Amino acid sequence: MEEKVNQRVMLSKRLLKESLIRQLKEESIYKISVRELCEQAGINRTTFYKYYGSPFDLLKDIEDDLLRSVQETLMEDGTDRAESLTRVCTYLEENIELSRMLINNNIDPQFPERLFHMPYIRGEIAKVLASRYSAEELGYASCFLTYGCYHMVKQWINRDGHEPPERIASLLLELIEGLA
Repeated sequence: MEEKVNQRVMLSKRLLKESLIRQLKEESIYKISVRELCEQAGINRTTFYKYYGSPFDLLKDIEDDLLRSVQETLMEDGTDRAESLTRVCTYLEENIELSRMLINNNIDPQFPERLFHMPYIRGEIAKVLASRYSAEELGYASCFLTYGCYHMVKQWINRDGHEPPERIASLLLELIEGLA
């Protein structure tokens, strides 16, 4: 019985997430109502409020799903930095519609930091930069890398006919290691 309940919860959340993603293609999250989301998803408003307080909470859940997938991709055993970055870029490309929506969405100004300050990424950046910069300078260099890499990925993901994931991962790694 519990498995059916979990499947129902997962289905409801997935339908709501898909509804929000479709609507964000056409209008700002500030103009999206819970009623519209629920109608498009075929979900009762009571069900929506069971899991989320607002469309912003739903967007955060979508962001969390992406970050969790990126983290899992990075944590796969036996990969070096280049392979890890390539896997992340490949994931973003394979989920290009979602990636574009989240990366281009200016609703959550913390999203770039949440993406590039994940423990694995932060640790790798620190390993590369720690020998050259003091603790204070490391904060500045890390900030520079966070937003620089984020905007590179943003430009890459938005270009039609963009370079393959391996190339953008290689370029990111060259720039990161060039600061060391």
